[in-house]
Amino acid sequence: MTQDLLGLATDLAGRAKGGEVVEAFLTHELNFYVKVFSGEVEALSASEPRGAGVRVFSEGRVGFSYTTDLSAGGRGAMLDAARENASFVTPDVAIGPAEPTDGPPPEIEGMVDRGQEDVRPDSKVRFALELDRATAARDKRVRAVEESVYSDSDTEIAIATSNGIFGTYRRTDAWCFSLAIAEEDDDTQVGFEFDLARGLNHLDAVDVGQRAADIALTALGASKIPSARMPVVFEPFTAGQFLGVLGQALTGEAVQKGRSLFAGRTGDTVAASGLTLFDDGRLPGAPGSAPWDDEGVPTSRTDIIAGGVLRSFLYDSISARREGRASTGNASRSGFKSVPGAAPSNLALESTGQSRDELLQGAGKVLLVQDFHGVHSGANPVSGDFSVGVTGMLLDGGEIVQPVKEVTIAAPMLEILSNIRAVADDRRWLPFGGSFGGATTLVSEMTVGGL
Repeated sequence: MTQDLLGLATDLAGRAKGGEVVEAFLTHELNFYVKVFSGEVEALSASEPRGAGVRVFSEGRVGFSYTTDLSAGGRGAMLDAARENASFVTPDVAIGPAEPTDGPPPEIEGMVDRGQEDVRPDSKVRFALELDRATAARDKRVRAVEESVYSDSDTEIAIATSNGIFGTYRRTDAWCFSLAIAEEDDDTQVGFEFDLARGLNHLDAVDVGQRAADIALTALGASKIPSARMPVVFEPFTAGQFLGVLGQALTGEAVQKGRSLFAGRTGDTVAASGLTLFDDGRLPGAPGSAPWDDEGVPTSRTDIIAGGVLRSFLYDSISARREGRASTGNASRSGFKSVPGAAPSNLALESTGQSRDELLQGAGKVLLVQDFHGVHSGANPVSGDFSVGVTGMLLDGGEIVQPVKEVTIAAPMLEILSNIRAVADDRRWLPFGGSFGGATTLVSEMTVGGL
């Protein structure tokens, strides 16, 4: 990465005309991806996307445009297009750029794994092959490995605005997953496992592969259980998925548009009395961390629910301005081709202090939920309805009674939050569609639909 992104961003911001504020957002990525199937490399790609997006603010209007042509001519054409687009927008007093702060935000430790620069492509391919072998070799009942994937990225981001925001940072990310298929007699089960880190050297192919196989193997012989009202425990993976649904309802933008089950509930008790739900864009090691958000506002921690009481939502500059608030540093973009909107950075429940084993041993007879089915159709962040198919384990005192399949769990999301009794200290970050920190979580009662 040799191109001076901040210099290009500063140049674009410096082209603002009278009465305008120009915001320039640039990214430069180095991406690698390899997929293995049946012991052979099935897909491999390396890419280096880079580009710029600009917003031009003027008199309550905003226009956006982007380009991958970073030449002087390409940048000029992009600015012209953004200005033209702004002319079609209805003025709105809330529309405007982020406001600069005093000095740059502190750096976040561990954003870049310097050793990742020295990892050659052949080492990455060998890692994926080892992941595939470890999954397949775990047990003779593992009849296939659907896919074993390794991927990484090295990303530089720069932002500059003509009203005084300037910043750049770099991050490295590496992740892997494996999908095992186990068979015994006429029963077939799947097991998915993943891991993520700042670099390949912090990932363990054998561990991830064996865990994927074990999930499939322990599910063999699964059956339905009788319908009941009973305690349910979310694994970190499914707890993270639940937070992913909940997170859609936790932005000021969602509330303002009538798309949140929490609308009008600020100051109300919406969860168990000891529960704290927070978003923190500065957590070292968490995949959504950054020194500033995608408008250049410094990131921070926001306690959304504290002591069971709804305290705050997450805001970007425009949604905050609509309520006379300050941004919480939660502007997020999918890349230079998109405009920012409010979204969680690293959303998680505060641990109540127990280990996973302590939680399970003290929970009695519970349904341990390892995977959801039908989340997109059965979980609604507007109405709060939550009814999904699940697979998992029936446990008693932490011991496996039987594997479970083809059952549903259901309860309103506010009821789930109110019935959370414990959150273990085994948080894992789920990086799919955001960054959500799931931990083993005990819900005292849900409706389980089975036999």
